[in-house]
Amino acid sequence: MDLLLDLIIYNGSVLFGIIGGLALLMYSISLLSDSLGKISGSTISKILERTTNNPVTGLFVGTGTTFMTQSSSITMMTLIGLVNSGIMTFRQSVNVMLGSEIGTTMTAQLAAFDIGFAFLPLIAIGFFLNVASKNEKVKLAAKVIFSIGLLFVAMDFIKQGFGPIKDLQIFKDLIASWGVIPLYGILIGTLIAGVTQSSSATTSMVVALGGTLNAAGNPIISLEAGIALCIGANLGTCVLELIVGVGATRPAKRTALAQALINIIGILVFLPFLPQFTALVRLTHFDLQRQIANAHTIFNVIVSVMFIPFVGALVWFCEKIIPIREGELRPRHFFDEKMLSLAQLALRESEREVVRTAEKTLKMLGLSKDAMVDGKLDFAKEVLVLEDEVDDFCDETEKFIDRIHEEDLTERDKLWRIRLLRIITDVERVGDLCNNLAEFAIRKEKEEVPFSEKGRKDLRSLFEAVERAYSTAIEALKEKSKSKARMATEMEDEVDVLEKQLKKAHIKRMKRGICVPAADVLFTESLRNLERISDHADNIAYDVLETFL
Repeated sequence: MDLLLDLIIYNGSVLFGIIGGLALLMYSISLLSDSLGKISGSTISKILERTTNNPVTGLFVGTGTTFMTQSSSITMMTLIGLVNSGIMTFRQSVNVMLGSEIGTTMTAQLAAFDIGFAFLPLIAIGFFLNVASKNEKVKLAAKVIFSIGLLFVAMDFIKQGFGPIKDLQIFKDLIASWGVIPLYGILIGTLIAGVTQSSSATTSMVVALGGTLNAAGNPIISLEAGIALCIGANLGTCVLELIVGVGATRPAKRTALAQALINIIGILVFLPFLPQFTALVRLTHFDLQRQIANAHTIFNVIVSVMFIPFVGALVWFCEKIIPIREGELRPRHFFDEKMLSLAQLALRESEREVVRTAEKTLKMLGLSKDAMVDGKLDFAKEVLVLEDEVDDFCDETEKFIDRIHEEDLTERDKLWRIRLLRIITDVERVGDLCNNLAEFAIRKEKEEVPFSEKGRKDLRSLFEAVERAYSTAIEALKEKSKSKARMATEMEDEVDVLEKQLKKAHIKRMKRGICVPAADVLFTESLRNLERISDHADNIAYDVLETFL
């Protein structure tokens, strides 16, 4: 009984030693990815939005954006969100995903360095620099340094965890079978990466195994087995993308399918040539750990480059498998719920939705002008319909912004998140005011209330001045432009002056009998509503100025 208990305790300690090392490795990679994401996360979405249809350009963009976060999952979820919103085409997303796996190979390359106990100074420097500094950029850089040191600690733990079992014959036979029959190793790599949802963690663990020696002083894993595991790791991460794609639009489902097909086809193409590929990798370095890391990089580069001429065929196939249903509409909102796990990208999606809604209210303002000044009742009715949409958009966007994890944002982004909530309130108020103007126009036509020619001309001039101020504020919001924000505030001052002048002119016309009494309330209320729209434009411009000084 005591012997059985000792075996359970011993085997349990071995198991938890390996699992604990892997957990620490995953945490260090997650911390590295989060820190890099905070440094460059808001830039990634902007870069991806500018992606062209050129597959080579897309490959470099995918490589660069994934390199900046060390997470192909972040890149892929961003792609799915952008395709789901209609900002990016399916073909463009395929171009980018060709490079997404290349960017993550840096982690394995980093893990292949033999730095001895140098990870201790890295941890110490990163920790104390983070505690001592008040500069946010320095603190993020310190976390990157700390996470790299922690990564090497995890690698050491994994080596120690495999220590008690590395010389067992069953373990040797298992590892050997992965080298002789690569499909076994590929399936195991797929399983591990699927469970951990990190190809970087899986390949780093394999690199650690390459540095673990048995009693005879030889690595416990062969290069053949290491290559099979790394190739399988690429496929394992597709599980998350396929899950993310389930609740998305059909174009986004295509994106997830294409990612899986690229990896599956890449593996099938490589399988017959694995002996030759292994021989090539052996020439790249004398150290097994570096060879495994190089194999991971070379495989991803070759597969991505190989697909460049066949992007069109892949897009065609995915479109045939998942066709767009007739009448299927693009989702009503730019943001994707899955983005909430990526705070900075979620904030970027929210910002886009706020801009989109603001542009809708700008359209409402133009329609209200034509309805009020020129008597186009159909335009007024369209404003009433759009106002319901704006209310819905603002409500959903506000809820989405509220759910963004503030603790995962930089200090400026935390401030921007709060101000976006204020801006969406301003936008909603503008929609309400445009709705008022549309109702005035309907009442004016139904009650046949005439405006004098001068009155109509004055009203049009104020409409146009408010449109300029509001559109400039929206451009400032969209571009985060301080110069345009200042222009919008100056235009708002001009609107205030103009509104007072037009009100005085209207009073004079009323006294002279040029305007009928029935027109008084409609005209003055229209002026007041327009002036309030200008105030909201000023609020938006002020929030942009205060955030991006």
